[in-house]
Amino acid sequence: MRTFWTVILLLGIAATEVGAASPGAFSPPATGGGLQGIVHRISREHGVDPRLADAVVRVESAYDPNAVSRRGALGLMQLMPATARRLAVDDPFDPEDNVRGGVREVARLLERYAGDLPLVLAAYNAGEGAVDRFGGVPPFAETQSYVTRVMSLYTGRPYRLASTRSAPVRMRRDTAGKVVITNVSRSEGGATLPSGGKRLAGGFGSR
Repeated sequence: MRTFWTVILLLGIAATEVGAASPGAFSPPATGGGLQGIVHRISREHGVDPRLADAVVRVESAYDPNAVSRRGALGLMQLMPATARRLAVDDPFDPEDNVRGGVREVARLLERYAGDLPLVLAAYNAGEGAVDRFGGVPPFAETQSYVTRVMSLYTGRPYRLASTRSAPVRMRRDTAGKVVITNVSRSEGGATLPSGGKRLAGGFGSR
């Protein structure tokens, strides 16, 4: 675990911008192992579509576990220090610890915004206060670019705010009562969508 002073040093010399990692700058493994395997496994544990978490990590840090932004966001899912403390993330540079906290935050926002992914992503990037204040995705260039990039990676096609509608999101509870959210049909979803789940809501961008 890194010491407090190591973190301070890293913050002082960092040159990475939040959500500005260039695609391909740090390539995850092509298989389900390594860092990508961690993201997929923890996502399933929390009922989040692994492909959504994967898209967030790609845009946040390009899969660099040591990424530090000029604003002080840390690790794979670019957690701010205060957010990391709230999520009980002891070491933001430990991939498993960081991803577990980040995925938990995504899952919480999915619940809060009833599966409206643009709002979820905007809140992850700019904060819930900004989303609530503007009643939608804030008119911040960084946030709008962030939402567009994550949604494009997640859906596999170009996404434009306020003009592109994606396939309905499905929110169900598994047999243990955990919310499971995905844009994959039951036939495609495999282990992501447990059988017998109860549909809760649907619709990207449905406010």
